[in-house]
Amino acid sequence: MRPASKPNRWRLVLALVYLISTAVLVIKMASPTNIQITFQGEREVYQKEVPNVYTFTDMFVIAASAIAMSSSVLILVLRGGTPPQFGPSNTEIALKTLSENERKIYTLILEREGIAFQSDLVEASYMSKSAVSIILDRLEAKGLIEKRKRGMGNVLIAKLAEPAKESSASL
Repeated sequence: MRPASKPNRWRLVLALVYLISTAVLVIKMASPTNIQITFQGEREVYQKEVPNVYTFTDMFVIAASAIAMSSSVLILVLRGGTPPQFGPSNTEIALKTLSENERKIYTLILEREGIAFQSDLVEASYMSKSAVSIILDRLEAKGLIEKRKRGMGNVLIAKLAEPAKESSASL
């Protein structure tokens, strides 16, 4: 089993910060302290207990917990919105499962930074329009690309974001 990668470790740390700061915040908010005020007059000493008061220390802990909680959840949400990146081993596995023509078309898309027009692929691959169309349908069915209609043609977007030079050199 592979050890967790650095981004996964940071996500775990941020999740722990969120959970701990939330627990501290809830505990501090739910349990204000009672303070005792003492007045010393000329002849008597007056004492009054004031319940449910937050001291400066309580407010500092509440503010620090709120900042830690909100910043960790913001980072988790903002970083969580990025699409997952596949590692080189996953790309190699995906490329090895493709036929020769599928691999050729998919590599052409990756060489164009993961975005290509279908008409450009027809020219670069020296295949017929129908052959390229069938191959692209297969790649889309395998979840490797996404086809988007643009005007009279299609734009193809690779779902594996690794550069083609690295993955095709290892095959």
